[in-house]
Amino acid sequence: MIVTSAPGKMILLGEYAVLEDAPALVCAVELRAVVKIKRLPGNEFIFSAPSLRLNELPFVILKNNHVRFDPQLTADALRKLNLFSGIMEFVYQQLPAEKKQQGLKIEINTDAFYSKEFHGKMGFGSSAALCVALVRGLLHALELDWPTAQIFRLALNAHHHAQGKVGSGIDIAASYFGGFLKYERIYPTDISDRLPVTLPACPGLYFKPVFTGKSASTTRLVNGVKQLKEKQPQIYQQIMEKLKKISVEGVKAFEQGQVEHFLNQVHSFYNILKELGQQSGMPIISEVHRKLAEIVSLEGGIYKPSGAGSGDIGLIFTDDRQKLNSVTESVKMHGYLPLEVEISKEGVRLEKSF
Repeated sequence: MIVTSAPGKMILLGEYAVLEDAPALVCAVELRAVVKIKRLPGNEFIFSAPSLRLNELPFVILKNNHVRFDPQLTADALRKLNLFSGIMEFVYQQLPAEKKQQGLKIEINTDAFYSKEFHGKMGFGSSAALCVALVRGLLHALELDWPTAQIFRLALNAHHHAQGKVGSGIDIAASYFGGFLKYERIYPTDISDRLPVTLPACPGLYFKPVFTGKSASTTRLVNGVKQLKEKQPQIYQQIMEKLKKISVEGVKAFEQGQVEHFLNQVHSFYNILKELGQQSGMPIISEVHRKLAEIVSLEGGIYKPSGAGSGDIGLIFTDDRQKLNSVTESVKMHGYLPLEVEISKEGVRLEKSF
């Protein structure tokens, strides 16, 4: 039995701008996707996700690397299997032929990413964490000793494939490497050893995530912004240049420990995200994010969504621990859910192999 895990992520600065090659700032959080893999005799494949009520489902991997479950499964069950199938298909395209015949029993668990109180995922990058843990576990189970850069690139490209080629890969980077990272978009054609830059924490900067109470579709929001790029390229470029400039300045301020300057950039970034939402017709700064920004501002903090926006999580930033505590209390009083999460210094890891 092999057990691997990978952490989730919070994007601190650079959403959308990272899609246009600006540097972005991300950190890993100690919420982990867990994957268990057991080698089976022959070429039998079995999948389980108990929390999704998918148990002991046999599947086959065809000669074209297509993953096929029983088509008699419900539409809902097949939909839940899409991400897993997409990752497996991409990975198996890259494997040596002799490794594809090894039977495997695979169980996944992403419960840590779901709010029992609100009955939904919170927006910490569960799909990326799952992908990283699964890829790392598969290679170990199949006794493939690949270098770090190659495994990371495989996870990056597998997730990109499984998600319909949407996204920058910033969540995969956080899940794989852990800690704080400066991330610039990595493309499939880039040199294989191009990696994100690990950063130390910024002294004197305090932040905390808040769950908005509703999940959001990153794919829908990113595709909506893409429509703006296609239909009104001039407006899109004007907004994106502002976001990119702020992201460059903000990441630099974080690296240099310039807390006040960093907070100013976060505030500016929030305002331009609002403009991007208005022009694209996407609710990036939705009503819930607008309300949270007002509450946080009244207490002297800075706020922005973490990720694509609309729902999921937002981030409270301050330059003082006591101020963060008072902002947190105010947010709680208004019925929102500040979350206690730790920064994960470790990325993907092998938990057990026995």
